[in-house]
Amino acid sequence: MRVQITEFAPHGSPVLVAIVDPRYTLKGAAEPLWKKVSTHFPARPVMLVSIEPNGFRAWAPFQTGRLLALLQLETLALREIDLAVPPPGKDELLPF
Repeated sequence: MRVQITEFAPHGSPVLVAIVDPRYTLKGAAEPLWKKVSTHFPARPVMLVSIEPNGFRAWAPFQTGRLLALLQLETLALREIDLAVPPPGKDELLPF
């Protein structure tokens, strides 16, 4: 499965945003996908976001409402990751 991701820092701390199908922002379906994305970015908080006909919906194990209000997808640089590819090994350096 391929997912579009980006990072934004509305209050100075980066948050990883993964753009997903709306079914993956519902409780129950969100947790397994969130865990897969999180394994690729172990040092960053991850928020799943879906684009709905009437706006956005988000899921994360933290409060998403205020962050979602600040998110402007049209200004973010998205890149794609393949969740079928294993995350980098623990021997690789983290990007910070």
